[in-house]
Amino acid sequence: MIGITESHLLKNNIIKIDNYKWYGNNLSHIHTRAKAGSGGVGLLVKEELLCTLNINVEDKSTDEIIWVKFSDKTNNSNIFYVCVTYLTPEFSARSTNVHDFFDTLMSQIYSIPNGYPFYLCGDFNSRIGEMEDFIPGVDNLPVREVIDFKSNSYGEIFCEFLSNINCCVLNGRIALEMI
Repeated sequence: MIGITESHLLKNNIIKIDNYKWYGNNLSHIHTRAKAGSGGVGLLVKEELLCTLNINVEDKSTDEIIWVKFSDKTNNSNIFYVCVTYLTPEFSARSTNVHDFFDTLMSQIYSIPNGYPFYLCGDFNSRIGEMEDFIPGVDNLPVREVIDFKSNSYGEIFCEFLSNINCCVLNGRIALEMI
């Protein structure tokens, strides 16, 4: 699977790559002077997975967010979800209300039935530097190796969001036992 953000696709256009199937959510509206699409998210899935998994777009009701459901063809209770999302940069001409964005995403996460696992990926344009993206003293996570020490206001909101949904940033985290 490959999550794509800022696909820049218009209307019902898709990305075509041999042996992959595209599941996308292109923007419903683009600026009137835009020559090309902007934003847009999607997921490229290896076609061989279609033999063993039912793969369906579960939700693309919100611009810049797509949820794809994967269920085992031989065991309907074996389900997981993948979400690809894009949050426009802080000072973009096409900026989004960051609180509404994360509230919508949180609501979608809480609507996943029976606590099935999910993988959340994308571009959050949230610079978190050395901020804590978990609850200290409660969560036991490997140390995150930080290489970008800058932060922004989206970063603070993103870290709070991650704590609220019991998730963390995986970038830069490596469990030494796994090496």
